[in-house]
Amino acid sequence: MRRCLIGDIWAAAACVAACPEPQRDAFARLLITQADAAHRYAKRLGRAHPAWGNGSLMARALLARAPQPAATDASFLTALGLVAHLLAARKSGL
Repeated sequence: MRRCLIGDIWAAAACVAACPEPQRDAFARLLITQADAAHRYAKRLGRAHPAWGNGSLMARALLARAPQPAATDASFLTALGLVAHLLAARKSGL
């Protein structure tokens, strides 16, 4: 997956917050996995993946077209923490 910036994490958290709570963890993992696969696709073929974008987490999240929640919304903040945790765990190899 391409390097994650704060906008990537923010966009992914907005998508995750729009999901029902029991599905959030699985959906966040799916977004990260698809962004990684799209990056590999783009590196191999030299063009963006048709369904998942250019390999950035933001591109993948924006394709889901989730509404933008308020930055102080509790479900958004929880989703933000979940996405950050999953990315940190991925980085450390857990």
